[in-house]
Amino acid sequence: MTYKIRPRRGFKLSSIISFVVILSVLVTIIISTIIGYNTERKSLFNNTIEMNGVAALNLSKTTESLVISMQKSLQVTADYFSEVELSDQNVLSQLDFFMGTSPYFNSLTIVNTSGVIVSTSPNNLNLIGSKPDSEATMEALKLKKPYISKPFHAITNRLIVLVTAPIFDHAGNYKGFVGGSIYLQQANIFRDILGVQASTTSGSYFYVVDSSGNLIYHPNKERISENVSDNPVVQKLMKGLAGAQRVINVQGQNFLAGFAPVPAAGWGIVSQTPQDHVVNISENVVREMMKFSAPFVLLLVLLSFWLSRKLAHPLNRLATYASRLSSGDEKLKPLTADISWNYEANQLMNTVAVAFNKLRQQKEELHAEANTDALTGLTNRRTMGAITTLWKEQGTPFSVILMDLDHFKSVNDRHGHHMGDEVLKFVADVMQSEKGPEDYCCRFGGEEFTMLLPHASEDEAVQVAERIRERIAHAITPIGERVTMSLGVATFPDISDEVFELFKYADQALYQAKRDGRNRTIAFSSLANMARI
Repeated sequence: MTYKIRPRRGFKLSSIISFVVILSVLVTIIISTIIGYNTERKSLFNNTIEMNGVAALNLSKTTESLVISMQKSLQVTADYFSEVELSDQNVLSQLDFFMGTSPYFNSLTIVNTSGVIVSTSPNNLNLIGSKPDSEATMEALKLKKPYISKPFHAITNRLIVLVTAPIFDHAGNYKGFVGGSIYLQQANIFRDILGVQASTTSGSYFYVVDSSGNLIYHPNKERISENVSDNPVVQKLMKGLAGAQRVINVQGQNFLAGFAPVPAAGWGIVSQTPQDHVVNISENVVREMMKFSAPFVLLLVLLSFWLSRKLAHPLNRLATYASRLSSGDEKLKPLTADISWNYEANQLMNTVAVAFNKLRQQKEELHAEANTDALTGLTNRRTMGAITTLWKEQGTPFSVILMDLDHFKSVNDRHGHHMGDEVLKFVADVMQSEKGPEDYCCRFGGEEFTMLLPHASEDEAVQVAERIRERIAHAITPIGERVTMSLGVATFPDISDEVFELFKYADQALYQAKRDGRNRTIAFSSLANMARI
């Protein structure tokens, strides 16, 4: 008996190779995308937590200075009334004077040892002679020393924080106290100094709590006085700790939070960003990468059917490269195609090389965009902070020039924001032309710019600032007219060995230039010399 062997029909080699090519590329892209997504998300998480930690620390220092200044202001007022008869008619006028010169409080009150209100400013609620029975008033009378209350509803039914200073006469006899009230749910010093927080695309915001976990400052005024002591971050603040971490707040939302205490008042500040915002950014980056690579992937799929019979060796090399790429090999060089007798193989390898190298280039461009101001091309504020922090750690002396265009709002109002942007780019070009090889030009925000000059003395920085100022003042800008700028200079570590303070002093010098008439440069050391005189 003769048996016939039926030929087994299988897949064509070209189809198998094409399938392998397509599968390899897709797997490579998926793995690379997953790795890129996880890496990007981790990096963004760490950077966001770190930035919120720095923001909370900076805000705590600002609030610390604010609280100390409030207490000193009250103590000056209390010292004045130490030898004044509190029932005297001129108490009211003097209290009005102190109220008019103090930016810290919504109202001032003098309470005698019997707990009776002697005088208030402003005197628009007819409280003189009344006897408030709040726990804060009783505690202030009992302590006979500086005191900051928890949030409470006053006799006027306002939600306030009371800051007091005791009044003693020259013999040391206690006469009562001067109390400054901060209206938490109205315009107050916190909103003036810390700023009214507008909604942001990131959803980031900060808030202030007292030693018991009660909110005393929050962008949502309805939540002020709410107790949030169950929040893990607030619990650490109540222990006087500072740091940064992921946290689920009392409303069950996930945040990346930084926190720092305000020792002078026993308060704490939290700066936080929703975790979902960071996840969304990571997903958007991956989507952009996939959108960019899609045409190249499609081209590769089409070419694979045509070149399949000649790609055994190139495919092996491609798979090896894809494996190393997906494993995140830092030593991996850009993919290049070997010159082969097989024209089709060369074309395929060239196409794949373009696709992968474009992905690499896009990653580098995204990194550059994260560190550069999109409008002017200058270094952005985030990178500027990293540079100054590094210089401080290395002990590198440097000077800071803060610049602010004078009356820039009128430029936008008269010529439009587009022409205002052209003026900003013009200023950036002038700065770039005046900087040294090791200097950095940064956009600080809005119409504010910064130059960082390593190893530059204050005199050298002032000379650079003056050159920039004069060039701007005498140049015809894109709007067809001249503009001017005011500049402030401070030097590390001569003026301060803290970067935050250094920028604050440079800012003070800049605004002194504004007050002196604008279109001038002022070094902070000259302000210090004037203060000593």
